[in-house]
Order: sequence, then C-alpha cells, then structure tokens
Amino acid sequence: MLIARYIYTNIHFNVAVKTMHGLTKRSTLYRMIIGIFMVILVTFVYSNFVFAIEYDENYSISMKPKVLSYKASGEPVKLIDNESAHDPTWDELMLFLKEDDTDRILYQNTSFDCVDFAERLHNNAEKAGIRAAYVSVEFHDLPKGHAINAFQTSDKGLTFIDSTGAQYPLGELDSFDKIAYIEQDKDYGIVSIYYTDTPYYEFYELRKDNPQLRGFFKSIGVVKSAQVHWEY
Repeated sequence: MLIARYIYTNIHFNVAVKTMHGLTKRSTLYRMIIGIFMVILVTFVYSNFVFAIEYDENYSISMKPKVLSYKASGEPVKLIDNESAHDPTWDELMLFLKEDDTDRILYQNTSFDCVDFAERLHNNAEKAGIRAAYVSVEFHDLPKGHAINAFQTSDKGLTFIDSTGAQYPLGELDSFDKIAYIEQDKDYGIVSIYYTDTPYYEFYELRKDNPQLRGFFKSIGVVKSAQVHWEY
C-alpha cells in the first residue's frame, strides 16, 4: 500500500512538474511572439510616419525620409492647401499666371531653384482659390530632376505649368510662365503661355521643329517619369 502510494505520488508530482514546465514554455513562447509582434508593429507605425518604403527595380526595399522634396536652402517643401480651392478654366488659370509674379524671381541654384518656384506657385494658387498640384519630373539623361506644377482645368484637362524663372532680370513685359508638355520617354516641351492655348502634347510635337514660331524654350531632357501630388 505504501509502495503504491509512493508510486502514485511520484508519478503525480512528475506529471505536475512536466505540466508546469509545459505551461512555462508556452507562456515564454507566447510572450516572445507578442514581443516580436509589438516590435514589428512599432517599426511599421514609425516607418509609416517618418519613412517611405520604396521598391527599386530589383524589388529590394529601401527606406527614405518621407519628404516631398527639398528646396535650394535645404529646407523641406511646405505646401499649403486650401479646402475651398476649385479647378479653374483655362482662361482663369492663364489670368492668374499673368498676375502672379513667381516667374519673375531670379533663378539661383543655391538659394531659389525650381523646387522653390513650384512651392511658391502652388501656395499662391491655393491662396487665390485655385487647386494646384506639385509635380516631380525625372529625366532619362539627367541626374537631377525638375519641379513644376499642374492644374486640372475644367475645359482643357490636365495642364502642366513651369514657372521656373530666368538667371537674368526680366523686362517689364517679359514672362517665364510656360506650359510644360510631358509624355513619358519624350522630350520635355516648354512653350510660353503667350504662344499656346492648349496643354496637349500633340501641339508641341507638331510645332517644335518650326524655327519661325516664337515662345518655344529649349527642351531640358527626355522625361522618364512625372509624379503629380495633389495633396500633401
């Protein structure tokens, strides 16, 4: 009887010990799983707010600061949106551009470059009640991209505007407001707003080789891509 009780007690104790060990291992495993999940969650949330995850052509992941672009001063672009802004007609957009003085600012590579022009025109348009977009353009044959603006005109569709100024002072009647003609893998076309009434690339293709036409600016490269940012 004593032997049987001893065997029963010993077996019961061993089972209890194994059960406790099992529970401890499960508890540790669960804690590890929860801990890993929390680390992943925190990393994801942090990256979503601070970084942008991008995939290159080889499908590898790179982390880049989630900033639209940087101005010549090194400061990030600050776009100011107006909730009540509307899409203008072509004529309304042209009138705004002719009254706006962004294009008359001198271009200076170290203090006021294309990014500064695009930021200023965007904010001026939104302040005037005209919905504007910030556009980043990349080129096949140039290491540096370009910054311009876009407007969704209600009568002629998407219109790209390049108001980057000159490196020399403009005369009283001069203007550097330009329609930008953009098609992937084609020349970046730019024509003065005073010498065109259409945003369609076909216009640029049909007219670009005619030396008698005025208002054409030399193309700065072949477009690789253009990213249009309507909201910031």
